[in-house]
Amino acid sequence: MAATTLDPYATLGIPAGASRDEAARAHRRLAKQFHPDVNPGPAAAERMRRINEAWRILSDPARRSRYDAERRTTPWPGPAYRTESSAASWAGSGYGPRTSTATWTTWPESRRSATPRTRRRPPPDPVERSFGDRPAVLVTVWVVLTLLFFIGTWLGTLTP
Repeated sequence: MAATTLDPYATLGIPAGASRDEAARAHRRLAKQFHPDVNPGPAAAERMRRINEAWRILSDPARRSRYDAERRTTPWPGPAYRTESSAASWAGSGYGPRTSTATWTTWPESRRSATPRTRRRPPPDPVERSFGDRPAVLVTVWVVLTLLFFIGTWLGTLTP
C-alpha cells in the first residue's frame, strides 16, 4: 500500500491552531461515528485508519510540532500533494502514514489463538417421553407378568 500524505487537521475537522483537547474531542466524535463495529464497510475502515493516523500525529507534542514546522516550510496544495523529495523526508520523520501493515484492521487475523473458541452445544429439543422410555415402568411390567406366569403355573398344578 502506497503511503499518501495526510492533513490531520482536515481529517479531524479542526483548525490548525486547535488545542490538544479539541483534537481529542474531534477524534472521539469521529471514532464513534466511523468505528467499524458501528459503521461496517471498507470506506469506513479506511476513514477510521486516517482518523487514527491524524490523532497519532496531533496527540504527541513532538510529532505535532515537527508536522507544523514541515507544513509551514513546504507548500501544501492538498492531501494528494506528494513528490519524490517529500517522500524521502516523510520516510523517517515519525509522522504521516505508517509503513507497516500491522494496523487495527489486521489485528484479529494476525493474533488468533492456537485453539479456536468453541461454543457449548445447544440442548436437544425437548421430546415428550413415551411409555418405553421409562425403564422403571418396563421393569415393573416385566415383574408383574413374570409373577402372573408363575402364579398361573402354580395354580394350574393345584387343581386335580
